[in-house]
Amino acid sequence: MMSFGGNRSNNSNRKERLAFFLQCVISLSSIHTNRAFAPTSAPHENKCDGQLCSQLIAISAVSQNSGRRGKFHPRKQKALDQFESNFELRMAMHENEYYFNDETNEDQTFLDNDSSVKERREFLKAMFAASSLAAVSTTTSSAANAYEKAYPVTLDFEGNDTSRNLENMRTERISSQKAKAKQTKEDLLQNPLSFKDKKDVFGSIAWGGAIWLLSGSRSNPLVKPIANALYDTSTKKGQWVKDRNEGMFSQVPLAFSILMGILFLVIGVITDRVLLFSTEGDSNVVLQLAGVSLIGGASLELGRIASGEKMKTRENAERDENLANEFEEFASKKLIYGQGGSIHRSEVIKAFRRYFAKYRVENEEYPLGDLEIEQLLRGWNRRMGNLETMSSAGFIKNVKINAQAEIQM
Repeated sequence: MMSFGGNRSNNSNRKERLAFFLQCVISLSSIHTNRAFAPTSAPHENKCDGQLCSQLIAISAVSQNSGRRGKFHPRKQKALDQFESNFELRMAMHENEYYFNDETNEDQTFLDNDSSVKERREFLKAMFAASSLAAVSTTTSSAANAYEKAYPVTLDFEGNDTSRNLENMRTERISSQKAKAKQTKEDLLQNPLSFKDKKDVFGSIAWGGAIWLLSGSRSNPLVKPIANALYDTSTKKGQWVKDRNEGMFSQVPLAFSILMGILFLVIGVITDRVLLFSTEGDSNVVLQLAGVSLIGGASLELGRIASGEKMKTRENAERDENLANEFEEFASKKLIYGQGGSIHRSEVIKAFRRYFAKYRVENEEYPLGDLEIEQLLRGWNRRMGNLETMSSAGFIKNVKINAQAEIQM
């Protein structure tokens, strides 16, 4: 059992810090209050200020005593006489009376409001202290509300309730899958062609399509023997079989395509059954393998179409044969081989189009591109045994155009 019980000590430390903060705030507020109501200084009490303050205080005291007793001491009388004759002392007395009378009025007004201001400050101080105590009491958790975080090392289920035990759930799932696979295997032994689940149907179809594509689709090895057994090559219906036998590509009839589809579906069912036996009835694995094989076969078929690997039709083969014969005729009269020199492919293309008038302009009846003429030139150069191939710039060495034949034309 692992526990983390440091909450109580943290709460007590928080209480002490908040109490110390409240004491500091209350002491600071009392200091400001005492400063506000501190007594005034001596110059304010004596109503004088400056260098002549001591003399003015003495004269004021003599005047007050004279009012009470009615007589003066000779020295005091002398001081009064000096005051009356000293213009500077009299001016200072008048200025101090004028200045300190104004301040006395202001101080009197302030002192009148002293009691009400003091009461307000005491009230605010008490209210602040009460709100602070309330905040402390609500934010800090008491010992009754504190709890310890504990995490068990092992999970024990009360009353042997294993409905939430992940290990048991995993074990039950594996056992269920094994039991289902075993049941599937037993069903296959009793009836190999039975389909108990949709996965069996989809798996058989996927395997049939995958084998059809991987074997070459319409050019697969089973097409020729089955077609020769079913069609007569001497008839019009069997013409496509004759083309296939001669190495050319021809369109397969619809009926024969349906027959091949049924045949490969049967092959797919057999493949699916064999793999189910091999995997001990695990239909999920068999279906996944079928899907991967189907995707691979489709990719190969797209590659065959893009690269032109499909066999040529009879029309394409006859056209290519005619073009090869025409170029042989042109080369025998217009090209000279083995006497040095060089020629560019563009010169050969222009000369070939001039030699055969039907290829001078593009038309739908006799379509021919410059690339096809270049391929014919490369093939003729190889057949002549020339070791010099066409360069990247389009030149061929040891071949030149017959200038005399051009003049005769």
